[in-house]
Amino acid sequence: MPLAANDLFVFAGAGVSVSMPAGLPVFDWLRDEVLNQLGLSGYVPGSGSADLRLVEVASGLVPEPFMLELSRAGIDVQAWLGAVLSAGEPNAAHHALAQLAGSGARVWTVNFDDMIEKVPGAMLRRVAWPQEPYDGAPLMKPHGSVGGSLIVTAAQVLAGLDGAWLERLRADVDGRLVVFVGYRGRDLDFQSVWDIVLEKASGVVWFDRWVGGELFEADHKRLLLRRVAARGDLVFAPPAPLPPGVPAGAPPNPSWDFAAWCGDHHLADVSPGLAVRLFDPVPPMCYPPLPGADRWARPAVQGLLGDYRGARRSYLRAGLHPGCQRKAAGALATSFINHGGNAIAALLAPAALLARLERLVQVGEAARRKRVSAWSRTGRHEAVLRATRLPSRDTVSTYLILRSEAQRMTGSLDDAAQLADTARTRALTEHHPVRAAHAAFQQCLALLWAERLNEARSCLVDHLKPYAALAASRWVAWADFIAAGLAIRDGAPDTALASFDAAETRFQAEALLDGIVSVKIARLAAHRLRDDAGGYARELAQVTALSRSGDRRQRYYTRRNTFTAESIDLDRAEFTRASRPDLPAAWSLYSQATASRYPLHAALAHLGLALIQTERGQDPDHARIAAQIAGQIGCRLITTRARQLLALDRADDTLRPVFFC
Repeated sequence: MPLAANDLFVFAGAGVSVSMPAGLPVFDWLRDEVLNQLGLSGYVPGSGSADLRLVEVASGLVPEPFMLELSRAGIDVQAWLGAVLSAGEPNAAHHALAQLAGSGARVWTVNFDDMIEKVPGAMLRRVAWPQEPYDGAPLMKPHGSVGGSLIVTAAQVLAGLDGAWLERLRADVDGRLVVFVGYRGRDLDFQSVWDIVLEKASGVVWFDRWVGGELFEADHKRLLLRRVAARGDLVFAPPAPLPPGVPAGAPPNPSWDFAAWCGDHHLADVSPGLAVRLFDPVPPMCYPPLPGADRWARPAVQGLLGDYRGARRSYLRAGLHPGCQRKAAGALATSFINHGGNAIAALLAPAALLARLERLVQVGEAARRKRVSAWSRTGRHEAVLRATRLPSRDTVSTYLILRSEAQRMTGSLDDAAQLADTARTRALTEHHPVRAAHAAFQQCLALLWAERLNEARSCLVDHLKPYAALAASRWVAWADFIAAGLAIRDGAPDTALASFDAAETRFQAEALLDGIVSVKIARLAAHRLRDDAGGYARELAQVTALSRSGDRRQRYYTRRNTFTAESIDLDRAEFTRASRPDLPAAWSLYSQATASRYPLHAALAHLGLALIQTERGQDPDHARIAAQIAGQIGCRLITTRARQLLALDRADDTLRPVFFC
């Protein structure tokens, strides 16, 4: 049965407007221009001062956090985007979209530009946020349009789709073939609803760039639409034959693939001249200057990218301008408080008492929250538990997040995961991307430690990765860290090492030694999994030295932390048992860790002793203790291995190495 325009729901992304004669920039280009204008070209690939580590840091973030920081710093982001996106002319894909909308298709786009409306003779009725959607309008722009208000900040995206827009989306998708074109699927307000909304679609066809024989970010698209993919209704449209006049060997173009598909199905017709122009090179754009004082925008963006020392230097320079001293001093104080350790916690103690005074309750509450955060950063988990023991329905999500972390370290992993889930939900209602990312990280890590691996994977894909990209570079690094831990569990050390490397690169750029040490400890498991004794020895020497002495150029909240030292010794013990082997040395290391105040470490230590007992032909009585402790905290990996050791019909692989990170 032939397709009609009314059978289609088409969703267009930024990739549609890149090809000529539109030639509009995607976010990566906008981000690089902002960084160049702020004098931060070290983060920009291809610039003379580019630093590969810094380039990697900037590449992990989505538009909204950049735009939010610029807006807070006084830059008129909407005016600047309007000026940038008003250039160019509609290309062949815009013509096809306009024809489809005029013939009854439901066309949606998250692009701010008005290229579809500019198609000659289109005369389309459109609805653009913040307007209320109404029936009959063929063109829907849920993120707004140039000349009006735009959804450009992280807080706006975290708020999710307005109820009326969501209902309109459901109605427009119902029973239709959904077509994505030039869209990466990274918009958080849509990302959480696509898989559910598309249950009523008749199928999905996706047009995007092809790289190495597969659609760009194909795995992400499959995960985004996992139910659609599972029932076989997700189709990645292959590249179309090149139009006449385009040199052979030209790279595929998703806008042309879409336009050709529309022509093949007699849904739209574009001129050959426009089709050929899609393959023209896009000339460099001349960007207007950012409207506003960059003296505040530069340190704001530096802070977002994790360069806190650079941000503080920029605030100091800004304070040299007349009338800017107070604002600069406030920004500096905020930076030190937000990223301080035990010293800051002590200084905040008197201020936290102000929460008892009615007129100063907000000041006191903020000080108390920062104080508990400082305790958490420095590993004072018992103090965190005492300070957060009576949460209420309106408790700020920060307290729930910190309590979840403390529970993960000292108590039940399942309870920690549940509390982090509650904290994440609350952070979303607070429209706070950093808290949402932090809560998702705590939930992922608790699920990983509890060996609830499928749930951890879902949490990583559905929550941590998207929220991290909205929050800050360090949360993208922690998402890479979780991905690496899951790869260890899957027995894929090379995949794990690639993710660990990405995480360490970001932590190094942020000068966050806590993150670097965490990566290096976890990477020991990857070296063991690869049976790389040399790599293991080098990593062990590096992380042992770093954890003890630190680095004055980097922030290290947990220097000489007991948990860190025990984590290193436990991995050394397992390496010594399974890879060297030296059972007396392994027994000594494991025995020391049985007295750990951290139940997870105590359980791992007893499991290690039980493995050695089994290897020596002895009764593995330590397995009973390991199973008991692991059962109390919900660590299924240790419980399962301990029960295997206690079973009379043990399998041959009972003594296989333990990989935990």
